[in-house]
Amino acid sequence: MPSHTATFSPAGWAEAGPGAWTKDLLRSPGDSFTLVRLSAGAVLSEPGDRVLVLEGAIAHHRAGAYLAADGPLSSPDGCLALSLSGERLGEPADDVFGPAGWQKSSPGLWFRLLLDVTFDETFDERVVGLSYFESGSFSARHPHPTAHRFLFLDGEADDELVYPDGTRVTARRARGDFVDYPAQVEHQTFSRGGCLILFLHEPVR
Repeated sequence: MPSHTATFSPAGWAEAGPGAWTKDLLRSPGDSFTLVRLSAGAVLSEPGDRVLVLEGAIAHHRAGAYLAADGPLSSPDGCLALSLSGERLGEPADDVFGPAGWQKSSPGLWFRLLLDVTFDETFDERVVGLSYFESGSFSARHPHPTAHRFLFLDGEADDELVYPDGTRVTARRARGDFVDYPAQVEHQTFSRGGCLILFLHEPVR
């Protein structure tokens, strides 16, 4: 289970050009998750299929912009961003952190999908989106037939995984933590102070 903690920290970056640095979180034949740091005026010459601006700006797009990357990207004042590659990553949007487009799934728990999917009893689709936990909220334990990739964008949460053999694993997650959960587990999350998470669910073929 690939896991990276404190990925926004200064450690582990690779130079990708003048004033540009990258940090791979996950790289597989179908997907990649890569953090990007650009200093003022720097250019990322080979971005992924989508780029989520986390801090600062890319071109005139501020934090929360979800961009289609069809060429080199530059930052006027410096930025931190997440570059994603793979299938079905959703449509570009100006501000995915803003108030529009969120749905309430349970008390204190909100989500926003970045692509359209239909949830039913046979659901087994790739899905990417954001989850927001208010202080003291939780997601009840639920099964997952898909792999789960999470990047904690803000706040903290306690995670519990239950494997098919009954083994339980708990961990405290915080801003900058990235986890690729295996398929066929049960999962629940509790956040004392609130948190914001980017997630991608990946069907197991």
